[in-house]
Amino acid sequence: MKRKQSGRAVPERPVRTAPQRRSAAAPPVPANRNADRLARIERRKARQRAFSLTILVLLIMVATVYAIIWVMREARPRPRFIFIQEGTVTHQVTLTGLIVRDDQLFTAPSDGILKPLAAEGSRVARGQKLALVIPEGREAELDELQKCEKDIIDLQNELMQQGKGAAARAIYDESEASLAAVINLIRADLTRQDLGNISTYQTALNLILEQRTARLMPVDFQDARLADLKLTRTALEQSLGLAAATLTCQKPGIVSYRLDGLEGDLSNKSILSMPAERIQEQIGASTDSLPVSETVTKDAAVLRVASGLYQSLAFMVPGNQTALFPVDSTHTLTLTDEGLPMAGCQAVRVEKSAGDTLVVFRTDRRIEWLSDRRVVRATLPLTQTTGLKVPVSSLLDYDADNGTAILMIVVNGVARHCPVAVVDQDGQSAIVAGVADADYPISVATILVVNPDSIQEGEFIGE
Repeated sequence: MKRKQSGRAVPERPVRTAPQRRSAAAPPVPANRNADRLARIERRKARQRAFSLTILVLLIMVATVYAIIWVMREARPRPRFIFIQEGTVTHQVTLTGLIVRDDQLFTAPSDGILKPLAAEGSRVARGQKLALVIPEGREAELDELQKCEKDIIDLQNELMQQGKGAAARAIYDESEASLAAVINLIRADLTRQDLGNISTYQTALNLILEQRTARLMPVDFQDARLADLKLTRTALEQSLGLAAATLTCQKPGIVSYRLDGLEGDLSNKSILSMPAERIQEQIGASTDSLPVSETVTKDAAVLRVASGLYQSLAFMVPGNQTALFPVDSTHTLTLTDEGLPMAGCQAVRVEKSAGDTLVVFRTDRRIEWLSDRRVVRATLPLTQTTGLKVPVSSLLDYDADNGTAILMIVVNGVARHCPVAVVDQDGQSAIVAGVADADYPISVATILVVNPDSIQEGEFIGE
């Protein structure tokens, strides 16, 4: 483009533009440098994680150590104390013995079915009817009589629930205590998974129930229905009695319908002269519970009445123990299965037989309880030692060969060691005596630490 100036054309000056900078491109970064950078970042993160994990593990370990120390301090057994008292350590042995009674046998006059009229193991009087021997063909009447007796029992229970029959309630409460004792024995055996005495317990339960039924029969509930049932029962008994043979008691005693065939050979008199070998054979061949037979044959023994005032128990004690059971000495036996004591058992025969000792006791205890058995398991005391009695767990450094030990006692509030002589022990308790040169002698009422491992000698306990 041309401008006119001063009449002449001036050539247009070219516009100068700023020179453009040429941008310099960044040099390309090698790929291995990026990989190294990423690797350094990952290593740094790994170190941080490892450090954090180490700190966490250390914290957990410290917390665990403190927890263990706290638990050990809290779980440390605390010392237990008792006063030393005089007592007795008894060494015992559990054996199976033969039961011998003076039995009066009753035989069946004819073949038939035995219907007891008295409860098993109950005491009967002279002239009391014991059983009926019902001829064959009268089973229907017998079933009707048994049904009538069951209806009487059910109605009595119903009336007692209504509050009638105060005397019957007392009988039930008494039998309930006996039933509870047997049931507790059954539970104890079940916890030990021992079912060997179930038949004995069953017999005891049946005996208690039969005795309760017999005692409830004469109770007057003042109920017309019950009176009618009793009249029906009496009529059925009379009807059966006309055609049946009645066994009547001749001497008062304890009736039992369980027989083993030895009643005629064993008596309180014969056991005093019977050879020890035969007694041992009878002990091994007899069973705990005797059987009952409902079907009887003519001239066969069907029941027995123990009319004696006492019974005899024969045991074969291992070893020569004649010095422990002098004749006429009295001992306390314990029925092992039931845990019942039998005090006042008098030794009437003691003699050595081979490697054992035959001991025959005479007792008037537990005759009814053992009336249905021929053998019994009992615990016999052998030796007894009396003195200062302490638990075996309280003995420190016990030397069985020399009979020495150390007791931890409390003297003026401080635990002290006291050497003692162990006179006797049975695994649970020990009879101890103080030694002459002891710094802290023991006596009755001395405070004893039962668990001496829980305390150190010289540790202050308190006044």
